[in-house]
Amino acid sequence: MMAGEKLNLILGFHSHIPLRVLKDNTYHETIRNYLGIIEFLKSFKSIKTNFHFSGSLITYLDKYSESFSQNIRSLLDLNQLELLGGGIYEPVFPFIPKEDRQVQLLLMNRILAHLFGYTPSGAWIPKFVWEPTLALDLAKSRMQYTCLSKEYFTPLGINEKELTGYYITEEEGRKLAIFPISYCLNSLTERFTPEEAINDLLKSYNHQDTESDSAIVLFYNNPILEMSKLNWLKSFIQNIDKKSDLIETKLLNNYFTKTKPKGRIYLGAFQDVDLHNGSKLLKHFLLRHPEANLLHKKMLRVSKKINSAKEGKSRFKVIKEMINQAQDLLLQGQSNDVYWDSLFGGIYLPEERQNTYANLIKAENLIDSASRQGTKWIQLSEIDYDCDGNDEIIIETETQNIYISPALGGTILEHDYRPRNINITSTISRKEEPYHNTEVKTTNGNLIYDKYLKLSLIDHFLSTDISLKKCKSNELDHLTKKIFSPYIVEKIKAKEETCKISFLSDIKLIKITGNPEVQLQKQISTRSGDSSVLIDYALINKSTESISFIFGVEFNINLSPINECNCYIDGEPNNSQESKNIKQFLIQNKLHKINFSISWTKESTLFQYPLETIILKDQKLEKIIQGITLLPTWLVKLEPEPSIPWELSIKQEINSSQEEI
Repeated sequence: MMAGEKLNLILGFHSHIPLRVLKDNTYHETIRNYLGIIEFLKSFKSIKTNFHFSGSLITYLDKYSESFSQNIRSLLDLNQLELLGGGIYEPVFPFIPKEDRQVQLLLMNRILAHLFGYTPSGAWIPKFVWEPTLALDLAKSRMQYTCLSKEYFTPLGINEKELTGYYITEEEGRKLAIFPISYCLNSLTERFTPEEAINDLLKSYNHQDTESDSAIVLFYNNPILEMSKLNWLKSFIQNIDKKSDLIETKLLNNYFTKTKPKGRIYLGAFQDVDLHNGSKLLKHFLLRHPEANLLHKKMLRVSKKINSAKEGKSRFKVIKEMINQAQDLLLQGQSNDVYWDSLFGGIYLPEERQNTYANLIKAENLIDSASRQGTKWIQLSEIDYDCDGNDEIIIETETQNIYISPALGGTILEHDYRPRNINITSTISRKEEPYHNTEVKTTNGNLIYDKYLKLSLIDHFLSTDISLKKCKSNELDHLTKKIFSPYIVEKIKAKEETCKISFLSDIKLIKITGNPEVQLQKQISTRSGDSSVLIDYALINKSTESISFIFGVEFNINLSPINECNCYIDGEPNNSQESKNIKQFLIQNKLHKINFSISWTKESTLFQYPLETIILKDQKLEKIIQGITLLPTWLVKLEPEPSIPWELSIKQEINSSQEEI
C-alpha cells in the first residue's frame, strides 16, 4: 500500500446462538447487543459491514424486534450491509451428508429472501470446518465466495501480510473465491483500545508491496456477550469513520465483482484445531469422544431414513408434510454446537445432547409413522452402526430403540424412549481437558476421570472389597483383564412382536488364584407394545475350585436436569448412595414426565451416585451433572462344575406418567 492510499477494510460480524439457548432466554443481553450494533450502524453512512447470522438467530431477531428487520432492510437498501448465507442451523458441513448440505444452504437462502427479499452471494463456514469438497457444495448452491481463517493459508508459506484480497479455489472444475480473514476482531478487543487497534492495522499494512486495490478482512467471530464488548465495537466503528481519509470499508460482493483474484489456491483441512482437546484433525473429536461419534452416527442414520423416504413417490399430502417436518428436525439436529466442545458447552452439556437427540428421535418417529402400518411393530438390524469394524444390533419398535454392542460385552449404546423423544443413556465419560489446570483441580479437589465408556448394561466382575468410595473415585478392583470383552452372539430370535438376543462369553478371573473361568450367559429380550427390557444372566463355574466374587451390572442414565428427578428405592423416597438388600430402583422425572425403573430378582447392594464434570461454558468453568450411575452388586459363590448356575433376572421399564409415585 503506497503512501496516500486508503486501507481497504472488509469488516464483518458472525454470530450463532443455538435454537435451544434462544428458547430459554439465556442470552437476552446478547440479543440486545446485536440490536444495538445494527441500530448504531445506521448513523454512519460511510461504514459498510458484512454480517452473518445463523438461521435460528436471524429468525429469532426478526420475531423479537420489529426494528431489527427494518434496520436491516434500510442498511441493505443503502448498500451499507451485506448478509452472508450458510447452513440454516450452522452445521459442521464435513460431518453431514452431501444431500443435507445442499438443503441447509438452500433453506438459509430462503430465510433471507423471505425476511429481506435478499439473495446472498457468499456463505459463512463455521470456524475450522473447511474441507476441499466444500468448494463444490458451495458452488452448486450458487455461492461465489466464503471467508476462512488465515491459519488455513500460512502453512502454504504465504506471509500474513500478503493475505489480502481473495484467492480462487476449485473442486471438479467448480470455482469458489476464498477471502483470508487477516484479523480476528475478538483478539483485538482483548489486546488494544479501539484507537490502538486501528493504528495497529494502519501500521501493519503501511508501506507493503501490495496492490492499491488489496483489502484486508476483519471479522468479529462470536456472540457479543457483554455490554463492554458492544461499547468497544461502537468506539471502533466511530474511529474508523473519523479516519475515513485513511480507511475505506468494503462489502465482500462489491470488492469481489470489481477486483481480480490474487491467484489460484488449494487449501486442505485445518491441521491444528485445538477445540479444548488437542486434536489435529476435525473428525479426531469423534475418536476422543465416542459419545459424539454415537450422536453423529444417529444423525446419519436418521438422514438416510429421511432421504430414502423423499425418494419414494407418495400421493398422500399428509405423508409429504411429515417428511418435510422430519427433515427440518434433522437439520436442527445437525447444528454444530453439540458435536464438539463449543462455546455453549458442546458435547459436555446434557441439555444440548438431549435437545439434539430429541430432534433426531422426533424426526425418526415421523418417518416411521409415515412408512409403517399398524400400531405395533418390531424390527431388528445387524450393522456396523458406529463404524468401528464390529456389528451392532439395533432393535426398533414403536416405543423404543435399543442399540446393543456385542463387541463391548452386550452393552447398550443408546436407548431411546420414543413417546418422550429422549435417549435415556445419553451420558458422557469424564476426561481430562486442557482447561482442567492445577488451579481447577485444587479448587474442586481431585477431579475424577473415567477409565471406560459410561454406557448401560456393563457387566463387572469385582473383588469382594467393593465400597462406595471406590465406585465414586473410579477405582473398582476388576478381576478381569479388560472391562469390556467381546461377547459371542449365540442366538438371535426375532418374531412378529418379540425379540431375544443371547450372548455367551468365557470370563477369565485373572486376579483370583488359578485364573478360574466363569461362563457368562446373557439374554436381552423385548417386545413391541411396551417399553420394557428383560435381561437374564446365568453364571457357571468352569474351574475345579470354588470361587466367590462380586458381580455388578452398571447403568448410566441421563434424565437431567437432576433437580427435576425424584428417586425411590424399593418404593420409598430415598437418595442414599449406598443401600443394602435392595430389589428395585426408580427415577421419576417431572420435566419429561417419565418413570424409569430397574428391578432384579435377587437382593443387592446398590450404589447410585451422580456423574460430575467440570466444563468450559461461555468462557467460564462450571460444574455439570451428566447423569446418574446405578450399580447393583451381588456376592456370587460358585461351586465347581457341574453345579447349579447362579441366575439373575433384571427388568428395566420406562413409562410416561404425570402422577406422583
